[in-house]
Amino acid sequence: MATIQTIIFEDIDIDVQSNKQLCIHPIHRCLVATPFPIKFNFAVLSSAYDLPAGTYVCRHTLVSEDKKKELVSLVHKPAALDKPGGIGFRSSFENVEIPAPGRYILRTDIGKFKGEEISIRFEPAADRAKPRQPLGRR
Repeated sequence: MATIQTIIFEDIDIDVQSNKQLCIHPIHRCLVATPFPIKFNFAVLSSAYDLPAGTYVCRHTLVSEDKKKELVSLVHKPAALDKPGGIGFRSSFENVEIPAPGRYILRTDIGKFKGEEISIRFEPAADRAKPRQPLGRR
């Protein structure tokens, strides 16, 4: 069965001569901003493993928490995998408008395989200053 791994990054610095990654800055799952709406730049790296040979299209989509509103989507050109194995895709997004605080979900689809949905929470800076209640033990 295929496995898909996806990581969200604030920025990926690429050496244009060799097309190699120089520096990667991962995003933590909660971002603080003010005021809303905000513009958000990010990159996504997805890798799929244990795929059968074939042609694969990758789609990265950022949606609202209720999954009814698509904020941005990028569909890659088909990539061929000549023998069973793995494949990777990188998407860059600039100036994606986040309309309000809340939770947004990044979806990754590679061919007929779906990756886990990754949530990113945006909070207003004023909410971060409020004292938080400790979590109870379970």
